[in-house]
Amino acid sequence: MMLSTRHKNLLTTAAIYSATLSCLVLPLSTALLSLFSILTILFWLLSGKFLDTPHLIKNNPVVLVSTALFVLFIVGMTYSSAEIGESLSYLKKYRELLFPLIFVSLLQNNPKAQKNCLYSFMGGCIILLFISYGMYFSLLPSAKYGNSLIHHIAHGFFMAILCFWALHKAFDSRQYRYLWAVIFLLAAGNLLCISPGRTGMLVFFVLMILFLHQRLSKRFQLIGLLLLPLACVVLFNVSSNFSERTIAAYQEIQNYEYGGSRTSLGQRFDWWVDSGILIQEKPFFGHGTGAFTQEHDRLIEETDNKATGNPHNEYLLIGVQLGLVGALIFAALLVTQYVCSLQLQTAHRRFAQGVILAMIVGCLMNSFLLDSHQGHLWAFLSGICFASYPEKRSLKNMPRRIG
Repeated sequence: MMLSTRHKNLLTTAAIYSATLSCLVLPLSTALLSLFSILTILFWLLSGKFLDTPHLIKNNPVVLVSTALFVLFIVGMTYSSAEIGESLSYLKKYRELLFPLIFVSLLQNNPKAQKNCLYSFMGGCIILLFISYGMYFSLLPSAKYGNSLIHHIAHGFFMAILCFWALHKAFDSRQYRYLWAVIFLLAAGNLLCISPGRTGMLVFFVLMILFLHQRLSKRFQLIGLLLLPLACVVLFNVSSNFSERTIAAYQEIQNYEYGGSRTSLGQRFDWWVDSGILIQEKPFFGHGTGAFTQEHDRLIEETDNKATGNPHNEYLLIGVQLGLVGALIFAALLVTQYVCSLQLQTAHRRFAQGVILAMIVGCLMNSFLLDSHQGHLWAFLSGICFASYPEKRSLKNMPRRIG
């Protein structure tokens, strides 16, 4: 039975509200994220908006490449050395690749909905920030992950993104400039002085460099880059959390020995070496979707290396599963996002570039596309930002501006 225009509009509105709520709960609850993201997909399908897919794939390069990578994961199931259940489990985790398509479909030509989704996500991050401080000062009971509702790696990543956003808002907003400045300071303090996540700290400093590049003249960029190491020295002497995590990282790198290290970074280095060996075995199309665990177990069977479900490096994880073809498409996705960001309006361009750079850096130390919180963050924010991508403009007419 054909749906009336009224019913289609109601279902589309329900999908947008579900997407907005998904953004709000993303930093707060995996269960609620699953609920509202499923509702988003369901209402999107029922509304018939999925019929826009061919048009969006043709006109939005980000949607094209992200969807193509997901299709490649489906193809990878046909030759995977893993059992079908394991392959399906990994494919399910990579469903985030479809959310740029879904969000662009729902939010294009709707600036109000784009803004609501973005502010809902930032609102969720701010709620997480205050909950973390409440736990730290014993005003709230500590959760499974200490001073956060979520794992410290995801928590640090969210705080780094919040810092970047709040600092831009402090520069742009006249009425709420000081409020955003306070939020920046609180988020930075939480990230550097409370949260143990080193990935978030690294992403934070990289985003601060990007911020200097985006907002300041060449002279002030140079001054900022000179002051940044000084700020790190001060922070090292002020924050025991930052200094302890920095010293630990240095020692883990210095004392690393393949197969003989049980530190956080040491194990990552082992898994990276192992991943390189597995990629060499099947360099072009890899071992198939979901095959990493089985192939890695086989490789380390007679060694002391620790087993793992992923190498904590998204580029290598995709390389093992889909070969160099898959890894290059993932890299092409990130490059495509950056190139397309040059056509966005200033605020969306700056923030989109921050999200892209954060993902590039984060995926060096973790499998962020595989991880639920970080993967959904990238997918949702990509969909929000690139929903305003101008479809009819040619890439040949793209501005050369980089900032």
